[in-house]
Amino acid sequence: MITPDWEPTISEIVAAPGVAMVVGAVDTGKTRFCLELCNAALEAGVATAIVDADVGQSEIGAPGTIGMAIADRPIEALSDLKPKRLHFVGATTPADHLLECVVGTKRMVDAALALGAKMVVVDTTGLVGGHIGRRLKTCKIDLVRPDYLVGIQKKREIDHLLIPFSRVSSMKVRRLASSEEARRKPVEFRTARRLSNYYKHFADSHGHLIRLDDVSLWNTWLGAGRPMKWQYIKLIEDTLGCPVLHVEVTGHGIYIVSESPCSMRNRKELEEQFKTANIIAVTGATFQNVLVGLADENANTINVGLLQAIDFKHRYLFVISPIKTVSPVRIVQFGSIRVTKEGQELGLIRPGEM
Repeated sequence: MITPDWEPTISEIVAAPGVAMVVGAVDTGKTRFCLELCNAALEAGVATAIVDADVGQSEIGAPGTIGMAIADRPIEALSDLKPKRLHFVGATTPADHLLECVVGTKRMVDAALALGAKMVVVDTTGLVGGHIGRRLKTCKIDLVRPDYLVGIQKKREIDHLLIPFSRVSSMKVRRLASSEEARRKPVEFRTARRLSNYYKHFADSHGHLIRLDDVSLWNTWLGAGRPMKWQYIKLIEDTLGCPVLHVEVTGHGIYIVSESPCSMRNRKELEEQFKTANIIAVTGATFQNVLVGLADENANTINVGLLQAIDFKHRYLFVISPIKTVSPVRIVQFGSIRVTKEGQELGLIRPGEM
């Protein structure tokens, strides 16, 4: 059943299908609109895909990803669909990951069109306010260039997003009132749902060993430089007073993985010895419970995993993931959050921390 106030817009889009991006604040009914539009298109015989770009409340794919699914039958919820493709963002909030969210949304829309979808419905996050929200949505709309930009609002809170695109000739901007059935979801509810989604995703996980020499690492300084000569490593160990697991010289400076934390005094000594202010020092424990994306040779995300540890001596990553085999994995993308396999979020990873 289509919400009466939304029916004219849904009918218009179904009659001339294309890419429809739906924007709005939290709890305005965006996902419900996407569901109704998807089902209406299917009933009209239109090949339809859904791109779920709501990384915090993912219904298609694991939390921290942008998922794309092909709808082949009417559905009751977006979670009824299995992802056809994923793009790893590595976080459940877009605030510090604007580029990843914009790039991922574009890649998933392109993938849907390449698979023959005539209608691509894009659900988005509720981050629409302030400078960050405006930058995120403006850049996403500008890059994707949807045929329809559908704004759902309670009053006029997202006019600042819609008005700038009103004169783009290739884009139809439509304003809709928020659904009366859209209810505010407490933060606790959203957190619990993310925990449940993590738990479901990792429930049937397997342990995998991935050779460091077989993959590229993204979003970390690890693997971005060249090994340091052994005599310098000995100097670093003497300065830190603990065993060093790994050292690299990067274009940025020196990257050190040690058994124990590096104090500020030790860091200052190293900066003086190596004449650089760019020393990143982490411990082996830094790499525990890190959300990671497992991607193929074309940087297409195959699945999501949890990095448990790195064996620097034998050069292996130990990862748990529902993936059956890691043989096609060529890129491991480090996320910005630590999570247990039971779904408990342990904290965020600061940009540049790893």
